Amino acid sequence: MIKNINSGYFALVVVGVIFFALQFWWLSMTIRNGRNQRDELKIYETDDIRKRLEKIFSRTD
Repeated sequence: MIKNINSGYFALVVVGVIFFALQFWWLSMTIRNGRNQRDELKIYETDDIRKRLEKIFSRTD
């Protein structure tokens, strides 16, 4: 049964499997990087807001 499989088809299947594995890897890395950037942006925003509030309330006019 295995002798009837053409080596070209086998190579095509191997390339297809590798291609789909790389697509899933790329997609997961893209999602992970997006989450990290979003979290960093939230930290920056909260620090920025806190600094602005401290600056506003520390004024002694």
